[in-house]
Amino acid sequence: MGIRVEFIKRRPGGRITVRPTIYDKKDVTLGRATDCDVFLSDLRVGLYHAKLTQLSANKARLEANGDHRVRVDGAQVRRREIGLKDGSTIRIGPYKIALSPADNKGDMLITIELVEEPTPVRDKRDEEAVFTMRGYAPDKRASAWVLLSLIAIVFLAAPVVLHFRAKDPETPGLAAHLAMTTNQTWLAGSMASSHANLTEDCRSCHVTPFERVTDAACLSCHEDMRDHADPHAMLAAMPDHKGADIVPAALRKGLSIPERRCGSCHFEHNGPTGVIPSDAQLCVDCHDELDQRFTETTLVNVSNFARRHPEFSPAIVLDPEAEPPETTRISLVKHPKENNGLTFPHDLHLKDEEVIRKLETLPANVRARYGDELDCADCHETDAAGALIKPIEMEEHCSDCHSLAFAASDDEVRNLPHGEPTEVRRVLEDFYLAQATNLLLGDRPDTLLERQLSAEARARRERLRAQAFADAKKNTDEMIARIFSEEGVCRKCHDNVDPATRQGLPELTPVRLTTHYLPMAHFNHADHMTGNIKCQTCHKAETSASSEDVLMPSITVCRACHDDTAGRTAIASDCLTCHSYHDEDEETPLMSPAGLRSAMSGGRR
Repeated sequence: MGIRVEFIKRRPGGRITVRPTIYDKKDVTLGRATDCDVFLSDLRVGLYHAKLTQLSANKARLEANGDHRVRVDGAQVRRREIGLKDGSTIRIGPYKIALSPADNKGDMLITIELVEEPTPVRDKRDEEAVFTMRGYAPDKRASAWVLLSLIAIVFLAAPVVLHFRAKDPETPGLAAHLAMTTNQTWLAGSMASSHANLTEDCRSCHVTPFERVTDAACLSCHEDMRDHADPHAMLAAMPDHKGADIVPAALRKGLSIPERRCGSCHFEHNGPTGVIPSDAQLCVDCHDELDQRFTETTLVNVSNFARRHPEFSPAIVLDPEAEPPETTRISLVKHPKENNGLTFPHDLHLKDEEVIRKLETLPANVRARYGDELDCADCHETDAAGALIKPIEMEEHCSDCHSLAFAASDDEVRNLPHGEPTEVRRVLEDFYLAQATNLLLGDRPDTLLERQLSAEARARRERLRAQAFADAKKNTDEMIARIFSEEGVCRKCHDNVDPATRQGLPELTPVRLTTHYLPMAHFNHADHMTGNIKCQTCHKAETSASSEDVLMPSITVCRACHDDTAGRTAIASDCLTCHSYHDEDEETPLMSPAGLRSAMSGGRR
């Protein structure tokens, strides 16, 4: 597949000229930088604005870089798959872009046309000529007084007068409407979408006129919001003010404004999404040199993901028999080994010839699910959100190859239950008892014949019944010994078997599979399965011969893409890319009003 780009220019008189360029590859970059494949010369276009990738003969993917947006059929998007025959219109700055199949060879045609005037580039003299009022405006001092008076009347006097008049029940409806209209002039900007229901109820937040919004006002609605950490600890971790922050901090202290209010991070009236902060500096202020201010912390200093972030410390299982189950966080620098109670070599399942031969023996309908060899996706599936991997279940993911069948009778295959040895014994006892009873006693006579049997016949029947129970117990014990033996089916995966017994059964070590190795971060697998990225790109399962291996990638693997020092090829990554401030973990303390007031009363402001 190739890509053909055609620039269309309309000449005076209606004549159209086309400048084509052909690229022998599947993707092209679009932007204002001269090294982009498609050069779009306008200041409204980013240097590396977007990337177009042909996915198939009839589909392409459009991806905007960084914080840029692209308008597709009137909607602003960052990423979208577009059908080449859909007739979709793409807008990047003043350029209109259309996609279509180029020919019957699977090529893609990109048509680009400048539909708006380009942004004019002016020099300094042009700017001075355009923006100066010299020779046309009144005297500066007179203009200043006129404007000041106008502002005081329109934006101060009128709102105050109309506000109090609106409270008078005899005030005409027009005055009440004007009061509401003039109040709008005091708004700093539109409300966040999450607070849209408060747009007409200013007093929900602004309880007292001309005072900042208090934390109590926020907590009246967000009473169950969990805070980042213990309030006392956060106050201790706050850095001292330096440089330009000293004067504003002194003013806040003089006005009794707390240092760490909800409003210190959450700025309202900044548009639909402005209330959620994304500036990494808000995190770095405390987490850089944190150990010097808060000596009790066990956290490592962090200031930048690409240059100063500790190696990942996954939560791994060291003792699968611990109750309740527990994990320990160990840095990957120490090459930790996990003991989850399971024997599972990834390399054997992914490439071993014996596994491939085993797949060939499966029924056709079962083998169709796997193909010629096993792949990661055959066992590992993401949850509905695409974030975490669903837990492995023996019956669903393993039983096709590792059968638990122990007998077949009446064209029915008998399988052992998985996971509980006592249940295994019960199933075996029921099976062998029924088998021995049928063999020794045959069909049970009817009640009349039972009563007519002689005492000797009844005694013989009881001896046969006792023999049936003895044979069933013998067969059960032999099968139990074989199942849990060194070569038994259980020992293939459960290598750690305690010699202690429970009702005559071996005690298997519990299996504790970790579902979330980084509990203090959020990661979405679906977002990363793009381009040439595969599971093995990050997880070296093909070379892992033991379930003790922790197949978490190191931070170096993540920095290959998430590295702000790598120029335009890097993905913009801040703290909130992976972490949440108001964590929902139940171990995180609640930001209760009482706890916050207690912390603020004993801390600095």
